[in-house]
Order: sequence, then C-alpha cells, then structure tokens
Amino acid sequence: DEEKQAEIDRAYAEQLEVAARRKNPKASAEYMRATEKRRRESSAAFADKFAWQRGKEDPLVEWKKRQKEGKLNPLGYEDEPKGGIPMPMASFGVGGEFGVGGKYDNGERFDLRLPYAEQGWVEGEDDEQAPGFFENLLSGGKLQRAYDEMMRQKRER
Repeated sequence: DEEKQAEIDRAYAEQLEVAARRKNPKASAEYMRATEKRRRESSAAFADKFAWQRGKEDPLVEWKKRQKEGKLNPLGYEDEPKGGIPMPMASFGVGGEFGVGGKYDNGERFDLRLPYAEQGWVEGEDDEQAPGFFENLLSGGKLQRAYDEMMRQKRER
C-alpha cells in the first residue's frame, strides 16, 4: 500500500510541475529546449547505429571493429539455455516485459545489424541466366542457342 501511495504522490507532484510550467513561459521554453536537445542526441545516436553501413569502405571491416568495441548487440542466441528441446517462438514482440517487445524489436533486429544490410543487391550485366529447361524445350532450343551465342560474345570482348 505504501508503494501505491508513493506512486500517487509522484504522479501528483509531476502534475503540479506540468501545471507550473504551463503558467511560466520561461520554464516552458527551458523544458522544450531540454526536450529538443534530448531528441537531437537520441536521433544522432540512432543514426550512428546504421551510418557505418553506408560508408565508402567495406562494411564488414567496420562491423567487426564495432563488434569488438561492444557497440553491437550479440547476433545469436547466447542467452538461450543449453540442453533440452528448443521451442521456437516468434521473434517480434515476444519476450521482455509486456509491451516492451522482444529481442529483435526497436531497430535491434539482427538482420539490420549485419554488415551489408544497407547495400542490397543490384542486378548487373553479367547476371544473365540461362533459360529454364521447359522454356528452352518449348522454344525448340532457340533460347539456349541465343544464350550460348550471347555468352560467347561477352567472353570475346
């Protein structure tokens, strides 16, 4: 019952502080400045989490460096107990306290922390694939001959 009363007192004191701030423009302006400062710092810290992936150098080098410095959370299941039968569960919104989210939520998904997450794959000129078996079969072999000719010309260049 003492904890409940302490929480009520804390909430009441917070309400009084908000009411006083609303009446005093200087206090309100100072509160907003402090809030904006915290937001800028938080945004900068969040941007730094992923900025290294967009740099000019190989992201794997930076990823390994950050991992050694302890700036990256572990990627695996180091906290899982050993032995027994593993029970698979959804990795989103599960675990932690109710409403807090799970292990991979809040920008902490392991796939977004991997070194090449921001670079993606871009189809290049040399990524031509040979025609499928049935496509080639239905074309009477024309698609395969055309593909072979195209590859021969590329090799000659």
